[in-house]
Amino acid sequence: MKIDVNVDMGESFGRYILGDDEALMPWVSSANIATGFHAGDPLVMERTIAWAKKYNVAVGAHVGLNDRQGFGRRQINISVEELKSDILYQLGAIDAFLKIHNMKLQHIKPHGILYRMVGEQEIYIDAFLDTVELYNKDLYIMLHTGCEALKRAQKRGLKTAPEILIDLGYDAEGNWILERIKKERSPQEVAARALRAVCDHKIDTVAGDLIPVEGRTICIHGDAPNAVSVAKAVRQALEGAGVELAALDKSM
Repeated sequence: MKIDVNVDMGESFGRYILGDDEALMPWVSSANIATGFHAGDPLVMERTIAWAKKYNVAVGAHVGLNDRQGFGRRQINISVEELKSDILYQLGAIDAFLKIHNMKLQHIKPHGILYRMVGEQEIYIDAFLDTVELYNKDLYIMLHTGCEALKRAQKRGLKTAPEILIDLGYDAEGNWILERIKKERSPQEVAARALRAVCDHKIDTVAGDLIPVEGRTICIHGDAPNAVSVAKAVRQALEGAGVELAALDKSM
């Protein structure tokens, strides 16, 4: 059995450090690197890409709303035209750094509230998919398992990476619960959730029930206070159960 483990990275800015990106790299298979809108800057982006290459970690574009103060987690009612141009701008930025490091972009994953906007809100779904299809049909689209955007992407023949967010709460309907500030969670509890999600295809809700879940990738948030400990515990638990960590192209 194989699974991709992805983590949000590259979210520091100037002298302000958020997350220990290099320390996370040995424990994951894919990195969602911030593209400068919700977080990150050019120096941080390139440095994080260099670390990904060093540790053989695949790279995805973690595109967000232009909202640094709110860390991309506040709803902004941008136009469809703004959505398209903002995403293209961010994809072009990260691709430039990947090019000079002889790497390729594996996937695109929206950040924060944009994840919900393009995954579930009718006004944005097709505009998002149109933009990805226009820019690079080979990109995996990483979104929440079962969301409307993934269903439409699959019908279009686009590559998809259904995601399980193992360090966030879920409600009874299977929706993940957005945290404005990332909470610290027990590494052992997150690792147990990862094992259950990958091996038993179930995840617990905030009410304590178990609901079915399927995914090709599981997410750990790099801005959690103890993200490195969580990532290490998850990898060790998965490998201990015979599950191999592999980037998306290698996890088929």
